[in-house]
Amino acid sequence: MKKLIGNIHPQHLPAFIIAIAILLCLIAIQKIYFTILLKQKITSQVIEEIFENNFKKSIQFDNSSVTLGGNIVLKNVKIAPTTDFNDNYNLISCQKAIIDLNYLKAITGSIGIKGVTFTDASMTIVKNYGKSYLETFKGIFSGIVNGNTINLDDFYIKLDGNLLYNENLSTDKLQLSIQDVSLTISLKNKHLSYTIKGEVLPTDGNLDSGRMHISGIITYSDAFRYKSSHHSIYAKKLDMHLVNYFLKEYSEYQIAVRGYFYADCNINHDSGYSFKGTVECDNCTVENMKNIPHFEYIAKDNISIDTQIECNDDLSEINVSSFSFNDNEISINTTAKYSKDKFLQFYFSTNQIDLEDCDYIQLIPGMYYDGSLEILAQCDFDIANDTMKSFKILWDAHDVSVFKKVGNTTNSYLENARLHVDGDVKSIIIDFFTKHKKSDIGIHSKININKWVPFTSTTDVALSSKQLHSDVLMYMVTNGLSSLYTGAMEDMGIGYNEIFFRDKPLGKYLINNIIRLKFNIGKLLFDKNAHLKNIHVDLISDKGAISTPSFSCEGYSGIYSFNLNAFCNCDYPNLNITAGISNFDYGRYLQDCGQKNATGVMNASFNYSVSGYRLSHLLQNGNGLLQVTIANTILNKTLLQKKIAEMATTCNIALPDGAWRCNRLDVTINHMADKWILQNMFIDTDMVQLGGYGNYTIDKGLSLPCYVSVFTREGLTVKGSQRINFVITGSLDNPLIVTGTPCSKKEISVFDVN
Repeated sequence: MKKLIGNIHPQHLPAFIIAIAILLCLIAIQKIYFTILLKQKITSQVIEEIFENNFKKSIQFDNSSVTLGGNIVLKNVKIAPTTDFNDNYNLISCQKAIIDLNYLKAITGSIGIKGVTFTDASMTIVKNYGKSYLETFKGIFSGIVNGNTINLDDFYIKLDGNLLYNENLSTDKLQLSIQDVSLTISLKNKHLSYTIKGEVLPTDGNLDSGRMHISGIITYSDAFRYKSSHHSIYAKKLDMHLVNYFLKEYSEYQIAVRGYFYADCNINHDSGYSFKGTVECDNCTVENMKNIPHFEYIAKDNISIDTQIECNDDLSEINVSSFSFNDNEISINTTAKYSKDKFLQFYFSTNQIDLEDCDYIQLIPGMYYDGSLEILAQCDFDIANDTMKSFKILWDAHDVSVFKKVGNTTNSYLENARLHVDGDVKSIIIDFFTKHKKSDIGIHSKININKWVPFTSTTDVALSSKQLHSDVLMYMVTNGLSSLYTGAMEDMGIGYNEIFFRDKPLGKYLINNIIRLKFNIGKLLFDKNAHLKNIHVDLISDKGAISTPSFSCEGYSGIYSFNLNAFCNCDYPNLNITAGISNFDYGRYLQDCGQKNATGVMNASFNYSVSGYRLSHLLQNGNGLLQVTIANTILNKTLLQKKIAEMATTCNIALPDGAWRCNRLDVTINHMADKWILQNMFIDTDMVQLGGYGNYTIDKGLSLPCYVSVFTREGLTVKGSQRINFVITGSLDNPLIVTGTPCSKKEISVFDVN
């Protein structure tokens, strides 16, 4: 100022001083003018009415004043989320709020609000139970209306301070706290511009704080209808635990995530949507929360996803210009284009993945992998003409091992497996081989494609094994049946369904394709040296007609039969399976299993039929019969003997150890719809006689009344017997023996299941 005054000519100095004095007088006069003129306009009652009528919010403050420019300053302000203060929290609390008035209106004594600025504020947003996130945030601004006081064509809101987001009446409340917040919302020329940035506090106090900066422009029409938008999102080191609250509300999968989240992307919407940017996760952990104990699908993975996607509103046009996924060991690159009723194009490739280094991924707890995997797939399909213009698939997995660690024990499931898939427009070849303990399995398949839509082909599948342990076969059969009946139970609850079989994907596939399967097993292994050999099965599905052209099996002088017939080219397909064994040398089989001097002959028959077009029809229309007869054999250290001995002990009955000579064993099981009936069970030995009957249903479980007569002998002569009555209850995977009076009512597990 001294320098400025020093440069003023002495003759001009009085004029400069006078000008300054006049300016100060004008400012003072303006201050007095606005104070007098607006005094009646800024009373507490008037301001409260303005906020209630134009913002649909209640306001409280200590005092108000007018600035030199005619703006209103409020001190110690509290603003409710609604038109009253009954919500037990304030939407905004601040030391000072400045209401920016229209200057031209102010000098005439009128109030026209251009904007509101909240300084050193605390903003609280509460999501009430039952409301969506969109409803919650719309509720904050939906009360602002156009009028004489507010012109929404030129209006703004500014806030600096802190922001707290809280979920009310929730069992697991989300609390999000953002410090040093800078929030700006501006409406002008049919554009809503917004910016919010600040420091995001983690939910876990051991983690670092993150930063976020979100800004955008939303364009709307005269009637405040949405037209288009542009959003820019930058996030650094956000606590990923925040995502879990959204997963619980919107996802059917019970998972939880942890780690740090980064994002730098742009989202645009006009005639369509576009997304471009990068998303990264540090120390990303995805945990299964459904099973107890919980386990981690992904543990401490560093993930980077870079993508550019465009699509229109109804998703009839989609263009994935680029999508790349990278973590420690896996790299995936994808491009895709889709136009409804016109074409589908995509490309997918991975690097050569070393599965041993992917131990941070466990889809099944304790399951680990070794070997390598590489995938490539590309497709150019002309939807308009149902023509595959080009197609390529390559799946190369070799030296793959799958094993599970339980404590210090390692259980191997696959050893040195390979899976090679190579396909083009005309054919797909699949080659698979693996070993599991004493078993080896090889599958070779060739699919000759005649037409892609509807998919029409001739498929040859050859499954071969030099030796296969019966445990593997039983595991596949029991798990397959368990999955079928579990699905049938779930299907029972769905209700009526008019989609017949020929209109379902499986029905269409069977009707349009020819499938020839050949099974060849050199040896089917049982305990020790027991085995069947030269097992050969041919199955063919010719346009939905399924049959067994040939079947053969050798071993223990038995005569074997197996036949499967089905007709699927109809709305209500049917299936019939019959199998049988006659004159099976059960004694020689037991000798190969390690029992000396064993004898016996076994006969067994099985048949099952079902018709329907839904899984639930298995429980409504299925019928089956299993009959097993064994004559003149030996029971030695069997599960049956062990359980009868346990029952005898609870009944204070002495039962000698040793082998039992079994004169006859008869079991007949009938299956009718959702009920399995033990029609007959009779076991006659030189030491005990056992009989029983009953049924099993999925909802009620087992109910099998049984008895055991324990013989008292002197040499070869039976002097008497003692009877034990018991019932087998529980489920199929954990049946229980419950003895009656006079025995103690101790529950005995049939299979010693823990």
